[in-house]
Amino acid sequence: MVLLHGFPHQGEIGGRCPCPGGPCASWIMKTLVFFGATGHLFSRKIFPALASLKEELQDFSIVTVGRRFATQSEYQRFLGAFHPNPEAVFRRMVYCRGDARDQDLLAQLAPHLKGDAVFFYLATLPSVYPVILEHLHTWHRDNPEVPISIALEKPFGHDEASFLELEKNLRQVFAEENIFYVDHYLGKSTVLSLIILKAENRFMEKLLSREYLREVRIAVCEEEGVEERGAFYEETGAIKDILQNHLLQLLTLLAIDIPPLCEEDKRECQHFQEEVAQAKSRLLQEVRLPEPAEILLGQYEGYREEVRNPHSVTETLIRLPLFIENPRWHGVPFRLLTGKKMAEKRSFVEAIFHSVTPLPNRLRIEIQPEERIDLFVNVKTPGMDLSSAMVQLNFSYFGTFGAKSPEAYQKILHDFLHHDRTLFPDSSFIRHSWRIIDQLLRKIRESQLTPFSYPPHTLNAEALFTGNLNERNLE
Repeated sequence: MVLLHGFPHQGEIGGRCPCPGGPCASWIMKTLVFFGATGHLFSRKIFPALASLKEELQDFSIVTVGRRFATQSEYQRFLGAFHPNPEAVFRRMVYCRGDARDQDLLAQLAPHLKGDAVFFYLATLPSVYPVILEHLHTWHRDNPEVPISIALEKPFGHDEASFLELEKNLRQVFAEENIFYVDHYLGKSTVLSLIILKAENRFMEKLLSREYLREVRIAVCEEEGVEERGAFYEETGAIKDILQNHLLQLLTLLAIDIPPLCEEDKRECQHFQEEVAQAKSRLLQEVRLPEPAEILLGQYEGYREEVRNPHSVTETLIRLPLFIENPRWHGVPFRLLTGKKMAEKRSFVEAIFHSVTPLPNRLRIEIQPEERIDLFVNVKTPGMDLSSAMVQLNFSYFGTFGAKSPEAYQKILHDFLHHDRTLFPDSSFIRHSWRIIDQLLRKIRESQLTPFSYPPHTLNAEALFTGNLNERNLE
């Protein structure tokens, strides 16, 4: 492993040195370390978000670890293509070329792991987590006085047992409150709006219950296929890739009782975060799986050729209802859907109300492609008689505020650096979500369910939720 310097004097970064007369080596900052910093996720998602948070990084030095580039200048040219103004981040960044499996990794990194606190972010393949954690365990054993936190990307294991093993390895180094399991979907503004919508509009919280709702629909539809992720996807499928995290997170946020939002009081905010986390975990324990006949699996045509497995039965689509066995939600199906190579890229949460008209009232929280909230209600049409028509009441971030909301990873990084755990699932949530997935996969195996074949870019969420599929789709 080669450490590539060119890193500014710590006292000079951001002009924050407190010493009279100029820079000083004694000025201590915080350090942010990224593993996997030459990969697709870091370069296209994390780095642009990092560069947009330059004001929040005034007290941070940044260390990036990757294998791809030989020099710091090559690395910076590569990253420069992903943000128009990367210089502020480059000035406080050092690039370390090396593999996480290198024995000398720790010795090369150790001089830079200092300051008031060190934040580690793992943007690598999960298979590399154990060896990185070994390095961090060794370093922290020699530096127990330095506060440390860690963020890591999904998947968090491949079943409940493997997650428990990952959690055990993490807890050897980090306290539970310093572990941030990243689900970037929870950083999207419309997902955050769901919290505000329920917490600060109490009538809405009352409406979201079995008394008023007929069903709930939650969809994460993607236009692209598995692309270069073929080997990974063969091991996960749509169930482990999306259902276990994104869909179950959205389900719990809609279904739990949201406590009143905290103000500026730090202890009150900590209590709010804990209440939300506990409520989500409790709710997962009340989830009931459907009968096998209610589970629909699909695989897009051409998938087997992409992954070079002519006998693959990995699902690229799943649709199923889940039920919550508590007084508030008993009997209300939560219909979940995710699929690849769908007709359009679209994600939403939709509450369907009981109705006396053919077209029911609906509340739709759209996550992508546009972040917006729509309420569908019946109103009187022009004329003398009492005829009605359904209209769409709309709120969009850009239309109302004249500005785009922050990207999801901007929110994820902001909360990680400010130690706000509200949007991060805790270990209890992940454990119970894997328990649901393990039971679901067992039911699928025992019932010998296999995916139907569907032509790419032909299916949409409406057709799948309403069951309006033609015979060609269900071959």
